[in-house]
Amino acid sequence: MGRNNYKGLIGWLIVVVCLAEGVAVCLAQGVDGVTYDVGDSTGWTIPSSNGFYSDWARNKTFRVGDQLFFNWNGSHNVADVSEREYENCKQNEFSVVASPVFIKLTSAYTGNQYFICTVGNHCQRGQKLAINVSNSNSSTPGSASPSSASSMATGALFAVISTIVMYI
Repeated sequence: MGRNNYKGLIGWLIVVVCLAEGVAVCLAQGVDGVTYDVGDSTGWTIPSSNGFYSDWARNKTFRVGDQLFFNWNGSHNVADVSEREYENCKQNEFSVVASPVFIKLTSAYTGNQYFICTVGNHCQRGQKLAINVSNSNSSTPGSASPSSASSMATGALFAVISTIVMYI
């Protein structure tokens, strides 16, 4: 009887460790955020339509801690601008970054954010991005990434099987 209690204790310990691992994975993903390749495989370039980058951003939720990766070939840049500069495709202040860049969305980026290419008429042709950055790190139901869900499911399955084996 004493040996069976020992096996049960080990089984529960495995369950607790696996659950803790799953929570740690979820917390780490919340802190690190998501890296978005602006325009996905198209990258940061003159798009095929003026609404391309609006369409690209439409179903994405940008949060503090996420990163934007602007990647391009050829003659482009990216400028972090005001809403008025975005609408008019005019940059009043010098804030151009001239090379492929990562922009970390810190708390300073909370709210509506605007980015344009200032080369020639690229902005007028649709090379501009408007996003809304949320300060919330909470996920909406069903928004866990496949990798975290998979890790948690694997850990839980391992814990259940280990517990069953302990009692056999």
